[in-house]
Amino acid sequence: MIPTNIITIYGRKPIAEVIDNQAINIWRLHLSKTNKQSIILNQIINAAKKRNIEIVEHSRKQLSFISKNMRQDQGIACDIELPKMKSFNDYLPKLKNPNKGFLFALDGVTNPQNLGMTIRSLTASSCDGILINAKTLKNLSPLAIKASAGSIFKSKILVCENVSDALVDARKKDLDVIALCSNSKNSIKNFVLTKTSIFVLGNETTGISEEVRNIANATLNIPLMNEVESLNVAVSAAVTAFMIQDSGAN
Repeated sequence: MIPTNIITIYGRKPIAEVIDNQAINIWRLHLSKTNKQSIILNQIINAAKKRNIEIVEHSRKQLSFISKNMRQDQGIACDIELPKMKSFNDYLPKLKNPNKGFLFALDGVTNPQNLGMTIRSLTASSCDGILINAKTLKNLSPLAIKASAGSIFKSKILVCENVSDALVDARKKDLDVIALCSNSKNSIKNFVLTKTSIFVLGNETTGISEEVRNIANATLNIPLMNEVESLNVAVSAAVTAFMIQDSGAN
């Protein structure tokens, strides 16, 4: 049975780097039977054997189903463990007030590079967890891992089926749900963290979805100058997380 904290990456160079990293737990290595011999492929296989990693061969079609990216997988995929990843449903009962903790939820942030940089920013803060939906897991690709500078292996990723439903459940637990919106009248500069809260970040194109906005019981904006309308989601995450942790310091 495959553990629930497993994601699948692909590509020969990223997998070679992962297998050489003894700190990363690897569940299984997948190879296409159509692969031709190459130096890097032989290095990967030899390294996997030394670490006693299970190696499974598949048809090209089966491998593409596993990697979910036939154009870029180069005939190889690898199941790796994110040690702190868990189900939000399992984690939610542990969230209590009046603890002044905070989490972040990502609403529609799917670009792998933005996703990786956002995870890096939030992991560097005292954020208690990053809520994403299960479909977003496929975007935790080699590009996302690289953009996270490896922080993804230290981050508490909380997985749900649907972000909106998870936020509704959080509201029922008396957690505040706060959406970051550029048109909010409430500045983050004036915010003080008084209870466990989930801050929601949307993507750069559409921002927070209307559904999530309706669930949120408050909104905040990051004041911008010089007619700049928005920030990259990873920058917004960093600014918000560090200002929030400082606001709850006392």
